[in-house]
Amino acid sequence: MAKRVLVGGIWHETNSFSPVKSDLDAFRRYLFLEGEAVITGSRGTNTEIGGMIAAAPAAGLELIPSIYIGAAPSGMVSREVIDLLIGRLKADIEANGPLDGVLLALHGAMVAEGIDQADAFVVQAVRDIIGPDLPLVCTIDFHANVEQALVDPADVLIGYKTLPHVDMGARGEDAARIISGLIASGRKPHKVFRKLPIITVPQRQPTHESPMREIMAELATVEQGPAIVTASVLGAFAYCDVPQLGMAVLVYGEASAAEAAADRLADAVWSRRAEFKPDLVEPAEAVRRAIAANAGPIFLVEPADNIGGGAPGDGTYLLRALLDGRAREAAVVIWDPGAAAAAAKVGVGGRFRGEVGGKTLALHGAPVAIDGTVTFAAPVRYRRDSTWMTGQPADLGLVATVEAGGVRVILTTERAIPFDTLHLRIPGVEPEKAKMVSAKCASAWSGIFGEMAEGHIYVDTPGVCSSNVERMPYTRLERAFYPLDPDVRYP
Repeated sequence: MAKRVLVGGIWHETNSFSPVKSDLDAFRRYLFLEGEAVITGSRGTNTEIGGMIAAAPAAGLELIPSIYIGAAPSGMVSREVIDLLIGRLKADIEANGPLDGVLLALHGAMVAEGIDQADAFVVQAVRDIIGPDLPLVCTIDFHANVEQALVDPADVLIGYKTLPHVDMGARGEDAARIISGLIASGRKPHKVFRKLPIITVPQRQPTHESPMREIMAELATVEQGPAIVTASVLGAFAYCDVPQLGMAVLVYGEASAAEAAADRLADAVWSRRAEFKPDLVEPAEAVRRAIAANAGPIFLVEPADNIGGGAPGDGTYLLRALLDGRAREAAVVIWDPGAAAAAAKVGVGGRFRGEVGGKTLALHGAPVAIDGTVTFAAPVRYRRDSTWMTGQPADLGLVATVEAGGVRVILTTERAIPFDTLHLRIPGVEPEKAKMVSAKCASAWSGIFGEMAEGHIYVDTPGVCSSNVERMPYTRLERAFYPLDPDVRYP
């Protein structure tokens, strides 16, 4: 007889330096699935819940859907979102009992109003509802900022193993298999948590490049041990001014083996800490190099305005450099609802003159005046076709493309996380035919555009996701961190 397991969760990567609101409406616009829609909306997708659904039959599980919601990375999550989520989970747990377990898909770097460790708050609330014995397994993002408060109430936490993220479905499958094993055995694994005083940035975290490549190879070796259930190395999320910031190691299994494995992995991370320093180029120089290459596409990657890290996506430093440098066959996406609506109103073939971008934070640059022809104007909605959250719906809202000299400026009313090619193709830009493409992300571009890229340059601009963490105005860290303090020691 199949074991009855409730499934649900919340996904949000909170940038505490961002003023962009993460209220209930932001969640409803991005991802809001309730009841059977959790299953129908996730089946066949490369998401954690998609993986849970795929593995459930072989694992002998009957999944009982509750609620699964998410919002684009942005500022603090409103308390009403947390209250709604916990209220729905509580109601569904009580209405569908008795249950054999609970599966939650989380991020791990969510911060809510008055709640620094919001993921831990949710997991503890669920634990309080189900009691101490029922198995509770959670998936978390590679960028989770984990502390003991999250480790304690969950029986197992399973982190992504890839950046760019391509293994969400696989981790969901792991979660289904592991909770099935917990239910069958009636035993819970020993858990080991190691917190490392290191702040790293996404630009230096890709798991197919050093130093993470070697660290993840060590992780794979550790997981082959017969006494280990699962293990994770978490790169953490640097743009969150909270005490639980920093990298972490998690290992689950037989006690002595898990303790030894955790120390082995922590040592592997700590020994490579100096290799996490990023290389960056000023905007004007980046454009000059891209023009001189006379090949394409060259991806001009702007980590400081990383929409996937909670930045607004309306930074203008690189746009200004492209225009000043008289770039040709270039493309840049700017989140500017007002300018997008105005350009769309002009209509295809019409002339748009106006200031774009720079509307959210002075830190991200001033608005830039453009003058050009509207080549596209329409709502843009689709399902992601690339490796990140494949099959998940995306909504860019009303979109207008303006050809301003040699730069195609794609204006959107919803923030366009650059985790697929369609956010460019639908508004009229074929990225493989462009000379240079701006990507407001950190490392995700390589998983989407890596095969077509003739080159890439990481651009150094100010912003709430700056790769120079020494620039970030941290005020709430309760311990010393590398590289802020080069002399910090571990353990």
